[in-house]
Amino acid sequence: MISLQWKYAGAVLVAAVLIGVGFGYEPSFFATSHKPGDTAAQDGPTTEPHEPIAKVTVMDLHRRVIEETLTVYGSTLPAPDESQTFSVPYECRVQRVLVTAGRVVELGTPLVEVEPSHETKLLLDGTREEQQTAKDQFKLVQQRLTMNLATKQDLLLAEQHLHAATLRTNSLEKRGAGRGQTLRAATGGIISVVHVRQGQIVPPGGSLVEMIDDQHILVRFGVEEEDRRLFQKGQRVRLFPVHGTGSEPMEGEIRVVTQQVNLATRLVEVLAAPGPQDRLLLNEYVRGEIIIASQEGFVVPRSAVLQQEGHLVLYSVDEGHAKRHVFQAGLENREQVEVRGSDVHEGQQILIVGQNQLQDGMAVDVDVPR
Repeated sequence: MISLQWKYAGAVLVAAVLIGVGFGYEPSFFATSHKPGDTAAQDGPTTEPHEPIAKVTVMDLHRRVIEETLTVYGSTLPAPDESQTFSVPYECRVQRVLVTAGRVVELGTPLVEVEPSHETKLLLDGTREEQQTAKDQFKLVQQRLTMNLATKQDLLLAEQHLHAATLRTNSLEKRGAGRGQTLRAATGGIISVVHVRQGQIVPPGGSLVEMIDDQHILVRFGVEEEDRRLFQKGQRVRLFPVHGTGSEPMEGEIRVVTQQVNLATRLVEVLAAPGPQDRLLLNEYVRGEIIIASQEGFVVPRSAVLQQEGHLVLYSVDEGHAKRHVFQAGLENREQVEVRGSDVHEGQQILIVGQNQLQDGMAVDVDVPR
């Protein structure tokens, strides 16, 4: 019994010792533990982050002349007062069409072969027969007059009838109604329209082919009704072929400003002629620019201008940092804008690339275009 009590007492003593050892080491355990970030605090002060720098391209600001233009579009067409129309004065049948629209022809080039139609041949045969009958009648009246069986009045009427029949016959023959013929170009030029096809019957005077000189091509523009007042006869206009590769414009002149609205397009038509040394293709699309106003001032490309909070804004470089400028637009065109009402000055570096990412005062790295 006593030995059992000593066993329990020994077990209690061992447990107490172990608990005491555990509490003795606990402070040092918590002392060695740390929160995340305490190491950074013990390592000493950290360096500040670098200021962001934007890569930009600039241009020097200078005063220059800017032109405000109005852009219109149209296409070319033959000048109506310079077009040559080929036809025959009798009903004909087209045997062969020897040219196509747009072809350049020289003097004497064959265009169309035609022959008299069946109706024309019948008409010519009728006039010839009538002429022969009139001749026979005239001779008969002469004989009867010698036998006192007719009067001079009868002879005069027979003579008039013969004369009229002869005129009709000669007229058809001189106009070529008695044979086929080939129509040839009277001058060099461009075939603008071919109205007929092989085998077609064309009435007297019907247009077969139209031709123009390559210097008599006009440009027909369509302009809004409210812009019509900006166009005047004799006004200069710059012409650009829409699908052309040349950058230099053609100098043209406005010939006609019509006084009616086209029912199909609801636009007012304006006709312009290119310079004598310029050449355009028929039915070619053309862009026209007329100068509305001209002004000298500070001019920047459109790529330099931003829209921010309802204002027009551009940026300049001031001691390596971006400076924001709010301005009002003066004259403007497709490529440039005049700067008004701002504190910009001559020779100032204006940002033209990279300004979209900027804020006022932000550091910039300038790349000057070569």
